[in-house]
Amino acid sequence: MKIGGQIPVQRKPAKMTGWFNPDVLAQSASMMAMANIFGRHSDTRLIEALGSQPQGIFDYRQRADAVTGDFWVDYVADLGDGWNSTYAIADAMSRETLQDTCAGQVLVMGGDQVYPYPSREAYARRTEGPYTAAYSDRKARPDIFAIPGNHDWFDSLISFSRLFCRPERGFAGCATRQTRSYFALQLPRDWWLIGIDLQLGADFDEPQIRYFQQVSQQMPANANVILCVPEPLWVYELMYPRYDAYNARTLEYFANEVLRRRVSVRIAGDLHFYKRHADAAGAQAIISGGGGAYLLPSHRPATPELRKGFTQQAAYPDSAVSSRLAWRNLLFPFLNPKAGWLFAIIYALSAWIASSRLNFPDIEEFSQALRSVLAAAVRDPILGVWLIMVVAGILFFTDTHSRVYRVLGGGLHAIAHLLAALTLAWGSMRFTVVVLGMDYGHPFQLLSAGLMTFLGGALVGGLVMGLYLLLSIGVFGRHSNEAYCSLRIQDYKQWLRLRIDRDGVLTGWCLALDRVPRSWKNDATGRPQATDASATAPRIVDKFSVQPRS
Repeated sequence: MKIGGQIPVQRKPAKMTGWFNPDVLAQSASMMAMANIFGRHSDTRLIEALGSQPQGIFDYRQRADAVTGDFWVDYVADLGDGWNSTYAIADAMSRETLQDTCAGQVLVMGGDQVYPYPSREAYARRTEGPYTAAYSDRKARPDIFAIPGNHDWFDSLISFSRLFCRPERGFAGCATRQTRSYFALQLPRDWWLIGIDLQLGADFDEPQIRYFQQVSQQMPANANVILCVPEPLWVYELMYPRYDAYNARTLEYFANEVLRRRVSVRIAGDLHFYKRHADAAGAQAIISGGGGAYLLPSHRPATPELRKGFTQQAAYPDSAVSSRLAWRNLLFPFLNPKAGWLFAIIYALSAWIASSRLNFPDIEEFSQALRSVLAAAVRDPILGVWLIMVVAGILFFTDTHSRVYRVLGGGLHAIAHLLAALTLAWGSMRFTVVVLGMDYGHPFQLLSAGLMTFLGGALVGGLVMGLYLLLSIGVFGRHSNEAYCSLRIQDYKQWLRLRIDRDGVLTGWCLALDRVPRSWKNDATGRPQATDASATAPRIVDKFSVQPRS
């Protein structure tokens, strides 16, 4: 069997994704639209099931350590973004021993294996490259299993299937065994690890249901189940009750009607932090999405309690750190410099269209300019349509899970940008005419004022956006994704490590890197080694145990 070797390690480090870069916004929007339109009506999982051999259960019962009796599993999700964070986690995870734990004999990737969207080049550079480097000199390498997240689905699972569902190829020098986007692992001491694929909307395909019904028939009555899902639906139903209550019931259906077993541990990524809830019986509901992608706020929304008696036990980073990081949005134009092009164009076009409807007396006082623009917007269809387009675009961007916030918050956000654009245009006109003494209407004066508005829009537009995101997340608890993807935080990364001991007790550790290295140097073998003295060593931020069912 040939394992890996097809894709060379990419030595040029990938930077964290700039989610507000115009090209990324456009490509992400188009791929998301295509995935939602065609992906739901052309289910790749059905083609995968038809084109592959029947997939059985992967048996690891005899793989426990001969001396200690322990069996280890690593779980990582939301990886494949910047090199620093992705490689730092892969490197730490590949070490044979770490903080009294051992590297997993199985590595489960829990979804969103690449950002911002899947392609052969993106997977090679952002995911397989770092993992190839991390495991290049390791004698003991894990078997890798993966379930797809929404980003893996953006190309209808084509790249994911090529990478993880071809056992003859392998991944990063490690063996892969699955041929479909879901799997069942039989572990020692009656533990079972189940990985499911919910496509883009908590949806099971028929072959997947039949597969897990067959798995259920082979499970003993007292089986202990670890269920890996692409999204933490148990939290989403609390965050968005109108939208995700049905989706959350999907997991209950799967556990009660398909597996017919109690789930001891639920694990998901998708939210890029660590958070663990537990009930009185010791069942665990865990979010572990710190594999390399940008950090998301662990404090928003606050989730002290979930349904069915689950209470929060741990979170990383903690609420104080998480909320403090949101203030970085005030640096939005500097953290997202390419986004300035978008604001500059919108501000310049707004000023151009509006100023073409004004005469020089209208710009002597800002209040006069404002009244004139409002009047022109009512009577002039071109200006009116442009303003409607700008407002509609911002409303579309606004948090979709609250109609009230979309209208009020989005409306105020749009007004802030339009007022800022008008202020820049008016100020530029006044400066070129009054201060520089240019003749109003002269082409050079108009071009100078337009250039000032364009350049000013890049900065002011970013400041308005950053302030809006800061207020949204800090005061109203909205835009958690946008307010933190803008920060492109590569620190506070983590993964989950599980051990099944000889008595069948499952122990879990959350291992974290508070600060990942920023600089690397290849050693004599060509393996990247950190040279950043300010980077921190991996540490344990949470530990828990689950007793087996008797």
